[in-house]
Amino acid sequence: MRIYSFISALLLGLAPGTVLAQAARPVAPADMTLTATAPAQQPDLAPTSEPDSTAVHAPSVQVTAPVSAQISASMSGQLEKFPLRDGDHFHKGDVLAEFRCGQQKATLAHAHAEYIKRRGLLDVQNKMKALGQWSVSDLRSAAADEQAANADLEMAGAVVAQCKVEAPFDGRVSNTTVHNYQYLSAGTPMLEILDDTSLELSMIVSSMELRHLQPGTPFKVHILETDATYPATVSRISGKVDPVSKTIKVYGKLTHPAPDLLPGMTGEAQFGQ
Repeated sequence: MRIYSFISALLLGLAPGTVLAQAARPVAPADMTLTATAPAQQPDLAPTSEPDSTAVHAPSVQVTAPVSAQISASMSGQLEKFPLRDGDHFHKGDVLAEFRCGQQKATLAHAHAEYIKRRGLLDVQNKMKALGQWSVSDLRSAAADEQAANADLEMAGAVVAQCKVEAPFDGRVSNTTVHNYQYLSAGTPMLEILDDTSLELSMIVSSMELRHLQPGTPFKVHILETDATYPATVSRISGKVDPVSKTIKVYGKLTHPAPDLLPGMTGEAQFGQ
């Protein structure tokens, strides 16, 4: 290397000592100093309290009416009386709807007259038997005719009984779908009724909460529509867990009557408070 530098210096007209001094100068190494990085400071985590193992998460609650029914037309015909409207109250045995049944009532009257006739003929045969002037065939025929007439009478009476639809319980009308004087076919829905004096609370909770719930467990329910809280107790628990969502239906009842509540209202259950 030095020989090559010496020859190059001669060719360039430089002093040989200068070239050798520059060739011998050590090259400063690159700055390889590594800057130490301070470790990232972890945020302080506030201590958390242990969750209450006996607490039940507040599930949504819906007010329902377990006693309800959809009343349909019991026969084909024209409505003659349909006195109730949505929201009206009624008592057990009140007429909810009545059909025009002139023909059916006439059939009943005819069946009743026929039964009286057949019953009289049977009485005559029984009297003749008592006098010893009777025929076995005539007596049997009269008895069969009397039974047939009685069956026709009962059938006609059953048809006329369908002309009136009576309330099966005390309650309230929640919906109507027909009007008075309308012609209906048998089975046509007319109105929906419910018992608003025996409301129920329905909720869906995690199946893991079952260890804390049983019939009689007290809780409170806050209803959104009334913005009021009512005491209640668990009345029953469904007999099946949904295997997909791991939830189960739980039902409750109010401790005291609440006339301001209506089916369909919603709220939140509060356990352990």
